[in-house]
Amino acid sequence: MSPFRVTRRTRTRVVLTALLATLGLLLPAAMVSADPIPLPPRPPFPSLSPLPPGYPLPPNPGIPRPPTLPQCPPTCISLGPEPYDAVVYGDSYTSGEGASHNHRYVTKADGTEDFRHQSGLAPFSVAWAALEMGRHPFRSMNLTSETMPAVVTRDRLFFNASSGAWIKHLDEPQKECRSCSAIRNQPQAQDVPTMAKIAYFGLGGNDAGFADLVSTAVEAYMNPRTGGFRVQAWERDQEQAVAVEVGRLQPRIDGLKDKVADGLFSVKETHPVAEIVVSLYPMAVKQSGNIGIREVTGRSMDLMYPFAVKVNQAIRDGVALFESRYPGTKVHVFDPNTAGPNGTSVVAGHELGQPNSYIQGLVYRNDLFFQGQFFKSFQESFHPNELGSVAIGRALATFMAGKFPSLFPSGPNFDKVTVNAQPLATSEEEANAALQYAATNPTDVCEETEIDSVCRFITPTGIVIQHDLWFNPNWRSPTGGNPVPGGSDQGSGGGGGNGGSTWIPVDYIPKDPCDIFYPTFAQYYTGVQIQGGPLHIPMRIDELLSVPTKPKCIPGIGLVYE
Repeated sequence: MSPFRVTRRTRTRVVLTALLATLGLLLPAAMVSADPIPLPPRPPFPSLSPLPPGYPLPPNPGIPRPPTLPQCPPTCISLGPEPYDAVVYGDSYTSGEGASHNHRYVTKADGTEDFRHQSGLAPFSVAWAALEMGRHPFRSMNLTSETMPAVVTRDRLFFNASSGAWIKHLDEPQKECRSCSAIRNQPQAQDVPTMAKIAYFGLGGNDAGFADLVSTAVEAYMNPRTGGFRVQAWERDQEQAVAVEVGRLQPRIDGLKDKVADGLFSVKETHPVAEIVVSLYPMAVKQSGNIGIREVTGRSMDLMYPFAVKVNQAIRDGVALFESRYPGTKVHVFDPNTAGPNGTSVVAGHELGQPNSYIQGLVYRNDLFFQGQFFKSFQESFHPNELGSVAIGRALATFMAGKFPSLFPSGPNFDKVTVNAQPLATSEEEANAALQYAATNPTDVCEETEIDSVCRFITPTGIVIQHDLWFNPNWRSPTGGNPVPGGSDQGSGGGGGNGGSTWIPVDYIPKDPCDIFYPTFAQYYTGVQIQGGPLHIPMRIDELLSVPTKPKCIPGIGLVYE
C-alpha cells in the first residue's frame, strides 16, 4: 500500500498489511484505505559505502560501534540518518511571496510564471536547507528565489504553500481569482505522504481579511479624494478608511480560532504521526511611531498593528482549542516576533518604513497592470523581501532544531547554504504610470477584495459605507487593553503559549448614520472620533460633506442624495 494520501475527504489510516498478517492481527474493514495511489519510491539507499582515498581510519577498528549505528568494516562509513518527509501548508507568507528581487519564483513545468509564488528563499525552504546541511555535513546547497531543492539523499520536502490561500484550501482547489475558474493550486493536502514526521501550518491571514485591509489602504492612496470628509490630502482619507475597515473585519477575526482548530484537525487526519509546527505572522509594522512610506502613512500603520496582533492571538487560541481536543498531537508555535535574540522580533528595526526594511512596500508590476491583471500586479506588496524571508528562515531553523533534536542533532549548518539575498529595486516610472491609470479606473485597484470591503466604498464624495456595515449586528468595536504580541511556545505537550491582551481600544463610526447626522446650513457634521488607542491623539471627522444638495437620512438605510 502506498503511504500517500489521495484526497482529504477520504480519511485514511495507514495499514501495514504484510506486518499485520504476519502478526496475525485483524483490523475492521472500515479502517482499510480504499484508494491509495502509487508515487515514485525513494531511491535505493545503501547504508554503507567505501571510504574515500586518504580518509583516516579509526584508531582501533576492532572496537564495536554504538548499538544505534550499523556495524561497519574498517573500509566503509555510514551515509546518513534515517530519512523523513516534511510537508508545508500555507499562504503567501509561507510560500515566499515577495522573497524575490526580480519578480522571479519557481516556475510551472512549462517555464511560465506560477502565481503561487513559491520562492526558494521562503522561510521554511531556507530553514530546511540549513537543517539538511546539518544532517549531511559533506553536502552544500545554493538557494535562489527560482530554485527550491526538495530532495536531499532520501529526505523529502513537499512544499504546497500558495499565495492567496485560505484554510479551506487544505481541502479545496484554489482559484486564480474570485471571478474565474482557472485553478492556481490543487488542494494542498492532496498527494502528500501520510507518514510525514513534520507538518508545517502557515495559514489564517487571508481568512482574517489582511488582503482587504491592505487593498483599502492602497485604494485610498492611489485614488486620493478631495470631497468626502473635506480631505485636503490622501493621507487622512487613508487613515479613516483603514480604521473603519479594521472594525469591519473584526467578526472575521472572531471566527478565526475555530477555523484554525479545524484546519489543524485536517492536518492531523492526514498525518497521524507528524508533529505540527504552526507559524505566526511577523509584525511588519511597529506598535506605534511608525514612519510612513510613499504609499502608507505612519498612522495607517499604527492602526494596522493591533489588527495583526489580534490575528496572531486568534491563531494561538485556535492551537489551544485543538490541543484541548487532541492532547496527544504535538504542536509547536513558531513566533517570529519572539524568535530573535533575547526574545525579540526577527524583524525588529527592519519594519516597513525603517532603513534596510525587511518588508516590501507597494510593489508595481506594470507588465501585469496594463494587461488587466491588477491584483497580481500588486501581489508581492507588504510581504517579507529576500532579506526578511531569509532572516525568518534562519530563526525557524534554530527553532526546529530545538523542537526536533532526534532529526537534527547537529542543528542547522548555515555555512553550507549559499544565499545572495537582496532587496527589490523599485521604479519611479512604474509607480507614476500605475497612479495615472488608477486615477481613471479606481475600482480596478480593489479587484480581489470582498464586495463589502471599505475599499469598494472610497468614492469621489468620500467613504460611503453600505447598509450591511452600518446595521450588521455582528459588527462592533474591538475592546481590550494594551497590545501584547503573545507568549512563547511552551514546547511541552504541543506548546501553544498564552498571549494576554492583544488589542488597542478604538472608537469607530456608529452603526446608524442617522444618529450622527446633524445638518447645519450646508455643512453636515458627523461628530465621529477615531482614536488609535491611548498612545495616539484622537482624530475627529467633523465634516462629512459640504455640498449645496441637502441629503436625507433614512433610518435603516443611510444618507440619500436627491
